[in-house]
Amino acid sequence: MELSAEVLRDARFTERFRGYDAAEVDAFLTEAGEALEELVAERSAPMAALAAEQARLAIEEVRQQTLEEVAELQTRRDELARAIADLQLMLADRRRGLAEALALIDAAGEPATDSGDGAVPEGVPEVDADAQGSDAGDTGDQGSGEAAVTDSFLARLERAAAESGGASG
Repeated sequence: MELSAEVLRDARFTERFRGYDAAEVDAFLTEAGEALEELVAERSAPMAALAAEQARLAIEEVRQQTLEEVAELQTRRDELARAIADLQLMLADRRRGLAEALALIDAAGEPATDSGDGAVPEGVPEVDADAQGSDAGDTGDQGSGEAAVTDSFLARLERAAAESGGASG
């Protein structure tokens, strides 16, 4: 049988001759039930407080971890923003360099083709014909060195950029 305040208050006994006073037994059972309720409440309060404290500590730990993760993400965001700014500066420098090179070519007024003497115009990167392989602009004569010179300036510039990009990466 489970003992609770309600069970004590509701307990009834059969009356016998020469038995206990029923009113006294009922009063005692009522008092015993109330005392049991107080004990259960007193025992439950610390348990509830402990559970509440454990929940609070768990919430605080999650909050602290979240704050640390947010700080780490903000640091990474700042690093990425700096890297993007650096890349944008680098891109702007390369664009300026390209614009200056194209301005030099335009100022020279010469097409980037063979002048007959085998010399490459000033400001134009020299391209090794043997390292080119077979391109659409090649004449098919790999040994003469004329294939790289007869290419358009843009094709030579793209190859030079690809070679410099391939060498660094």
